[in-house]
Amino acid sequence: MTAPNQPLPPLPPQLVKEIDAALARLESSEPAAAGPHWGAMHKLLLKAKVDPHALMRVVGSRDLGELRRAVARAKGEAVEDAAGVSGAAGGAGAAVAAGAAGAGGAAAQEFDVALLQEALRHFRKRLKLSQLDADSRLGHGPTSGTGQYRIQSMVPPRDYPQAVWEALVRAGKLRREGDGFYSIVEQPGGAQW
Repeated sequence: MTAPNQPLPPLPPQLVKEIDAALARLESSEPAAAGPHWGAMHKLLLKAKVDPHALMRVVGSRDLGELRRAVARAKGEAVEDAAGVSGAAGGAGAAVAAGAAGAGGAAAQEFDVALLQEALRHFRKRLKLSQLDADSRLGHGPTSGTGQYRIQSMVPPRDYPQAVWEALVRAGKLRREGDGFYSIVEQPGGAQW
């Protein structure tokens, strides 16, 4: 790994081609089906020695603009960060800029109600499946002494951008629990949406 203020070493031409192709695939894919493309891009940028912490913030928030800046930094190009700081290295300043871009960009986005309903359904289904998986494990029951526990919150599925989950928080459907976990807000009278 390089130090935060040091420029990244030049990338091999084959890796640059792979990164460009992965970025093109990601840009042309539907957001709900882009998960594998984000994973492939994450692996390629780790090969390019991009700061893993900054990269996780970009991939976790599904911020395509910040991803383009990270790719340009990895190629050694001078990049104007979201915070207005120009630089060629992807270090601590880039990580802060990535976090600020993810938070500011998410607050400005509005989503279709149908997309939010679909994401909430997906969240409920994953939560239910996680609970069923936990219930099926050995060590639960009257003779084991451990009892069953209820899964109250989880990290949301990566099938949707982080901004969708924040929009559901603003709509009062989910509650932030900290460390990237969300829980379902129980609606009065059992109303689902």
